[in-house]
Amino acid sequence: MTRQNFSTQFVNGVMRYATNRYLSLQRSELTKLPAPNLQKVKNKNYLLYIHVPFCATLCTYCSFNRFLFQEDKARAYFTNLRKEMQMVKDLGYDFNAVYVGGGTTSILPDELCKTLDLAKSLFNIKEVSCESDPNHLQKEILESFKGRIDRLSVGVQSFDDGILRKTGRYEKFGSGEVTRQKLEQVIGILPILNVDLIFNFPNQTQEMLARDLEIIQALKPNQLTTYPLMSSPSVKSILKRSIGEIDLKKEAQFYQQILKTLSSDFIPLSSWAFSHKGSEIFDEYVVDNDEYVGIGSGSFSFLNGTLYINTFSLKTYAHRIQNEKMGVIRERKYSKKAQLQYRLMVELFGGKASIERFQTLYNSNLERDLMKEIAFLRLSGNIFKKGNAYYPTEKGKYLFMSMMKEFYIGMDRVREESRAMLNEEDM
Repeated sequence: MTRQNFSTQFVNGVMRYATNRYLSLQRSELTKLPAPNLQKVKNKNYLLYIHVPFCATLCTYCSFNRFLFQEDKARAYFTNLRKEMQMVKDLGYDFNAVYVGGGTTSILPDELCKTLDLAKSLFNIKEVSCESDPNHLQKEILESFKGRIDRLSVGVQSFDDGILRKTGRYEKFGSGEVTRQKLEQVIGILPILNVDLIFNFPNQTQEMLARDLEIIQALKPNQLTTYPLMSSPSVKSILKRSIGEIDLKKEAQFYQQILKTLSSDFIPLSSWAFSHKGSEIFDEYVVDNDEYVGIGSGSFSFLNGTLYINTFSLKTYAHRIQNEKMGVIRERKYSKKAQLQYRLMVELFGGKASIERFQTLYNSNLERDLMKEIAFLRLSGNIFKKGNAYYPTEKGKYLFMSMMKEFYIGMDRVREESRAMLNEEDM
């Protein structure tokens, strides 16, 4: 085992322990999220996250909160979503950025537009980012998003037909060539188009990944996000039965291949996100926004050191909103040390941990408060200091990508636990 593999496996083990420990939540007695500290709001950038939990078909390996689309239920949900947004405004929050996730966010384009229009009327929104899928890469839909959505992120995952068939995406979205043509036709309609690719599928080869990257280089989307295949324990068993077992030994090789291939045309935004040279930069929301408010069934909020989770039940969500309550039903408070450890990981994942930023935003002396963590990362060759900040080495980029992957797997586990509590009347 190489030193890199050892340090990565060690840190991943620590991350799994930490997520198991820290993502255990308790029931919340709150009827609404806490109001912001008005003294902090003046210098605070909050993100508004909006969750749309409906899909035309359900992928068995998806852990996100999603339900089979029924138009009457979906329209009623959007109405409740906008009511919860107004409650957030009444609490005193303001936002400069919105992120819409799902589910299939554009399942009802008119409702999505109405919701974004309300957000822009209530808050000082400068950037709107929205997830989508290949089926909604239609000119008329994207034209309706002009002036409303700044960054559309399309989950392509792969252009390889073999992978698409094994994951059930070929039947759902068509061949890789069909998706490539759709992307080609819509690039330029909205300010930024981001393409999501996944690597380290079972049986994926370096040649298959090279073809995916070759298509991306020819398309020249504004941004590209390359996620390692990640799965919570229950999803992992489903993946193993359907497409094979994940081989983590290849993950680092694929990652280095991605960095090398993209180096001439793309600029790194984080350990797994890249911006095409000459395109407008749109950084990852998870790096830039340390606090956020989530609205909708199954959304998460993080405020003043506490994680809040909205109900995953459509029935309970509707009932709470109609009774002037927000969706929050569970929470977990974190110590300052735990918050600082998380921020160190996130900011190194984003390419830079500024000593000054930690002092200004978190009232923390980074080198004193996280002395052991900094020492380990420096001695293991994963970070280096330059000026008043720490940066990941080439080796460290893979480490922080792996850590973020483990964090998201932990969040997926929370989603699975929440969905396991639902019965038929909740859906």
